[in-house]
Amino acid sequence: MNKRLLIGLFPIVLLGCAKPSGFDYLGVRNIKVLKFGFKESTVFSEVGYYNPNKFPVTMKRAEVDVYVNNSLLGHSVLDSTIQIPKKDTFYLPVILTVNMSTTAFNLIQTLGGGQDSVKVKLDGKARLGRGGIFINYPIKYEGMQKLKF
Repeated sequence: MNKRLLIGLFPIVLLGCAKPSGFDYLGVRNIKVLKFGFKESTVFSEVGYYNPNKFPVTMKRAEVDVYVNNSLLGHSVLDSTIQIPKKDTFYLPVILTVNMSTTAFNLIQTLGGGQDSVKVKLDGKARLGRGGIFINYPIKYEGMQKLKF
């Protein structure tokens, strides 16, 4: 009897431990310069995603490098726990530390020159899970993005 019950519960346990699928990148909104400096600046934005999973997910930590037009713009770390709803859109607050080298000035010149789109690449990882089981999940995106300040 116990053996049948265990075999019957096995598929339910497997479904409960399903690996979350990747999020769909939606874009960036609310870009604000928090601190402007000649060596380093701080930029805030909200990055939108859609969670296609049939279950909510918890994110404990995320790190991402942001490239604009194939040049490293900056690095961001999100070090707080965020509950992500199932089958819903969510926005992550991102504070990006920007090295004000030639990359940042090239971005300003591009936007100042009348172009409103740049090639954005995100490369990093996030710690995702549910039910106390967490995995490192890669963050990979590359595409054109319209930027509005």
